[in-house]
Amino acid sequence: MQKKLAVFDIDGTLLNSRDQVLPSTLAAIKRLHELGVHTAIATGRNYKMARWVIEAADIHDYVVCNGSAIYVQDKLATQRYLDKDEARMVNEFTRKMGTNFLAESADELYADVAPDPELASVLSGCHTQVLHEPGYAFKQPIVQGLALLTPEQEAQAPHFKSLHFKRFDDRGVDVIPRDGNKAKSVLKLADRLGVNNANIVAFGDNQNDKEMLTAVGTGIAMGHADDNVKAAANWVTGDMDSDGIATGLKHVGWL
Repeated sequence: MQKKLAVFDIDGTLLNSRDQVLPSTLAAIKRLHELGVHTAIATGRNYKMARWVIEAADIHDYVVCNGSAIYVQDKLATQRYLDKDEARMVNEFTRKMGTNFLAESADELYADVAPDPELASVLSGCHTQVLHEPGYAFKQPIVQGLALLTPEQEAQAPHFKSLHFKRFDDRGVDVIPRDGNKAKSVLKLADRLGVNNANIVAFGDNQNDKEMLTAVGTGIAMGHADDNVKAAANWVTGDMDSDGIATGLKHVGWL
């Protein structure tokens, strides 16, 4: 029997519009485990932000920080740091714009400004707290950043050679390596698990999922995704409030 791997984004995919995991999704994942199908999460969140979802879904392999860190059986296996000088430049730019920068290790969060209602709003579905440590990115290596920048503010940012921004919504962007994405790390995880690419099914809904949906054997976009995300997928399922994951898994014959 060939090994299989089902990969799930968190926000807008595993989580619905109320930041809850649908009962149909939990039941589907449980059934996959009973059938011997590997499951994994691929998210822009770091481990601390993703932890409660990981535990709720009983998933033990995960790609976090948009691919910059990989956990295998709940242990950090690989991580990649941002260029320190350019991470500092992003932090300096957010200060110039009067906003905020969240420095992320694989499993911790360090806010440049706190308290910050806007940052609290962005993190409201994460069930976690941040540490207030101004200029953390000036002193320590980080695997990802979160910059509170509107599209208009982002347009004023300097050019970065090794970093780029992945917008998660109108409030801000994730700061990741220019050549980094979820897809590369999902394929690395699959290789560790001994799963051929043809036997990977991935679900996602946002701009940081496009590469993953294209790279795997079967990419499934959630029904509420933007058109360009849907175009990157092989199939479009129901939205995050309409049993999209269960429907997609039935479509590929895994349930």
